[in-house]
This record gives sequence, C-alpha cells and structure tokens, in this order.
Amino acid sequence: MNFELEVINADRSWDAIGTAEGRVASVELKARSGRVVSDWWISGLNSQNELVALVRCSFGLGPLKEQDAISRLPSIYEEILEKPLARLADLGGFLEAPNTGSTENKQALCLVHLDYHEKLGNIGQSVSIREDIARQFQLIKSFGYTTAQKLIAERTGLPRSTVDRRLFLARESGLLPKMSDSEDINK
Repeated sequence: MNFELEVINADRSWDAIGTAEGRVASVELKARSGRVVSDWWISGLNSQNELVALVRCSFGLGPLKEQDAISRLPSIYEEILEKPLARLADLGGFLEAPNTGSTENKQALCLVHLDYHEKLGNIGQSVSIREDIARQFQLIKSFGYTTAQKLIAERTGLPRSTVDRRLFLARESGLLPKMSDSEDINK
C-alpha cells in the first residue's frame, strides 16, 4: 500500500492515507503513555461490486514515536492487514458502520475516501454515471452519514434533483435496492 503522509482533506488532518488494489485506508495515530495506537478505516469494492467501508480496526503499535509508527504503516498493512482484508471484502463490508463518531467525522471519512476512490477510478468519469452515483451513495451510507444525496450534490456540483434522478435510475438498473425493497426507507 502506498501512503501519503499528513494529508489534509476537507479541513481534516489524517496521519496517512493509503491506496492499493482498489482500496483506500485512512489512518490516525495517537500517542498515549509512551505508546502509539493506530485507528484504520479501509474501504473498497466488496464481492458484490459495492463500494463500502470494509473494515475498521484499532490496535497498538508499541512503544514507538509517531514518526516511527508512520514509517511502519506500509509493512503493517502488507504483513498484518492485507490477506485478512481480502477475505473480509468477500463478506460484504458495512452497510452502515457502527461507531463512526460525530456527523463531522462521518462527513470527513466520506470525503477523504470518496476523493481517493475517484483517484483510483472506482468512482467518477472512469465508470458509468449510474455506477458512479450508486457507489458514492453506498460508500457514504456505509460510513453512517445520513444525507448522502446532499453530500454528493455538494461534492460534485450537481443539482440535488440530478443526484436524485441518477439514484432513481441506479435503483431501476439494480445497482441499488429500490426504496420499497429497503429495510428502512427513511435512511
């Protein structure tokens, strides 16, 4: 996984953002009592070709300085996370992730992951309009952010009515569940 360090995205600072094999990882490090704890959110395509948050994990990195911990992120991903992550993607990921924090945190997670998935070609001009809108919607919802249409409209500059129409077409195409098929149509 290739990491960019100290990334600022949507007025939020991340210790590292990594990309590999169609996946995006946002990593935050916290030094406490002489030890570093890492918090990872990893998103990507699951086995159903949905773009979702695949896993969140937090674990200690031992008695390191933050800079030393940052330099070890690529090997931590490759040696510890990569193989289980491939298996976890087969399980489907989160439809709505628990414990994503405040609305601001959810929005920041959505925006950084959307931006990097666009760079990877999982969304944006490299996929069809319906697939693009469906995947953006799936990713936003998987982080527990409730106003996906509004966020998509703000991020893309599209009118809300265009976003709503594209979501309707994505549902009609089978890329998203139809509203009547959803468990809770108010989400």
